[in-house]
Amino acid sequence: MNQIELKKYVKKLPSRPGIYIFYARDGSAFGGKKSQKKPLYIGKALNLKNRVKNYLKISDIRLRRMMSETKKLDFITTDSDIEALILESQYIKKYNPPFNIMLRDDKQYGFVGFTHSTNSGQAKKYPKIFITHQPRKESRKWKVASGKNKKLPSTFHPQPSDFIGPFTDVGALRITLKLLRRIFPYCTCRQLHNNFCLNYHIGKCYGICCLKQQSRIINSQFSIFKEKEYGKSIKTIKDVLSGKRESLIKEFEKEMKKLAREKKFEKAMELQGKINKLKRVFQNAQLINKSRAFMIYHKGSATLNVSESLQKLLNLPSIPRRIEAYDIANIQGKHAVGAMVVFENGQSSRNEYRKFRIYGSSTSIYSGGDTGMLREILARRLDHPEWSYPDLIVVDGGRQQLHVVEAILRTTSYKLRIPIIALTKNKRHVGEKIYIAGRKDPIPLSDLTTPVKNLLLHMNAEAHRFAISYYRKLHRRKIIN
Repeated sequence: MNQIELKKYVKKLPSRPGIYIFYARDGSAFGGKKSQKKPLYIGKALNLKNRVKNYLKISDIRLRRMMSETKKLDFITTDSDIEALILESQYIKKYNPPFNIMLRDDKQYGFVGFTHSTNSGQAKKYPKIFITHQPRKESRKWKVASGKNKKLPSTFHPQPSDFIGPFTDVGALRITLKLLRRIFPYCTCRQLHNNFCLNYHIGKCYGICCLKQQSRIINSQFSIFKEKEYGKSIKTIKDVLSGKRESLIKEFEKEMKKLAREKKFEKAMELQGKINKLKRVFQNAQLINKSRAFMIYHKGSATLNVSESLQKLLNLPSIPRRIEAYDIANIQGKHAVGAMVVFENGQSSRNEYRKFRIYGSSTSIYSGGDTGMLREILARRLDHPEWSYPDLIVVDGGRQQLHVVEAILRTTSYKLRIPIIALTKNKRHVGEKIYIAGRKDPIPLSDLTTPVKNLLLHMNAEAHRFAISYYRKLHRRKIIN
């Protein structure tokens, strides 16, 4: 296929997510019989037209050879990039295109593994999910990172069983699993606990799957129920990654109607919620892209930073080049920690991140609540003038948290005048609106420009991630000791 022929195909391509397939010409060394269409290469795209257009400017000798062996280009559109990722995996597995292997370089495709155990125990009841580049079904020794690098008990240290793949984009695969886990929880703990883990408290784990002695904490009936629910989660994730989304949703809807007929309305509503969340994951065509990073726009060689939009929103005299975001992590006030993340010119500056252990919270419940914790970490942060002061502060919370930060800035001996934004979430823990110092009414996130909204959400999520990772580290250390 020459460039003129490819341009004709590009004009017909939609600007939608999907997969594209280069087919071999008749007589090609990579082709099959004349009556058969042999795929040479299968790829995925968030925007099919833009992606395939790149093949007009190829310089790689392998790509040139592939184009010379190509007779036809075909495509299949999907509703989202996640669906494109899964469909690409299915087609690569089915057709094993030669150039998908040749163009890999040193990269290895990702596979999702589901563990099992040949003996009884929690590992058999509660399989784990992991990503690997080398799927193997033979016995392997699995090590777990811990303070003393100890091996886990065999019942909690299973061998891999089933694999789904290959997936060309491992980063997108990780994000997909992360999104699915919010709807269908499963265990990611590396060791057993005496008490419920943090993920259980935030709805990402059933809790009983990583307890050392379940009988002392929960009754057997509850344990059997959770075991079944866990099994359903694992099966659902397998079905989604295997491309059975439509049949899965139909099955859920059928079960939901049955529960409603039986007047089990609470369970029916819970299932309806899962159906809606699953549909939203696949309906958002840029979900993976937004999860990786916020938008940055270019004008010629200069980058138009989203901070410029923030300057207009807040009516600031200058662009906020350094932004600090804060979050708190704790369970009912215990082992509380705080985190500060820094963004400079719209990019995360990890060497500037700071973490704070809230004093006294490791042994008792913190009496000041979340606002008291925020007050403490802000006061301690401002005691470090050697750290550059921010042009903007973003905190997780509402009007109350906004007033706390304002009070700290006023009472500090430095008398700082730093703009503040408080980001409020709804019941589903999704960003909903922002409070801005000096303004009476909040602003819905939907009213903001896309780059500003994405930047604020990204900073808030990064602060939350950093705080949670520090909390887990301290919590693990306490359990081990």
